[in-house]
Amino acid sequence: MTYLSRFLYLFICGAVQIFFGAYLFLELMGADLGWPIKGNAMFIPGILIFITSGILTASYYFGDRKKNNALYDEYTALRYYKIGAIGYALNGIGIFILFSIQDWSNWDLQSANRMIYQIASFAWLIFGILIVWFSLGDYKEHKNG
Repeated sequence: MTYLSRFLYLFICGAVQIFFGAYLFLELMGADLGWPIKGNAMFIPGILIFITSGILTASYYFGDRKKNNALYDEYTALRYYKIGAIGYALNGIGIFILFSIQDWSNWDLQSANRMIYQIASFAWLIFGILIVWFSLGDYKEHKNG
């Protein structure tokens, strides 16, 4: 594993999350985009997350120790924790806003289902953006190294 390969894995994974999250979120908020993707295709970013996580985990445990010390150093961990904290804060704010804009007087099962999809798509969107942001740090490391 190198900075460039980790950048590619994470960038593709994050970009797919951004695409699906933004598409579903816009569709649920009332925009008619006319694309054939429906909510039941949201498993695709999840599958990519599992595959990418598996590849990164395998490279960490079975990879070269010298490369791992460079790839998984304290700077990378600090960057990861900062971005993760930002993501959870944004998610909390977004979920609060999604709860606030609901019409609770006309609440039914379909509205509850739509809100669950909105929360899921918002989380995919936020964490996709943050994965891409993290991967750009790997790209900078690749360019500098």
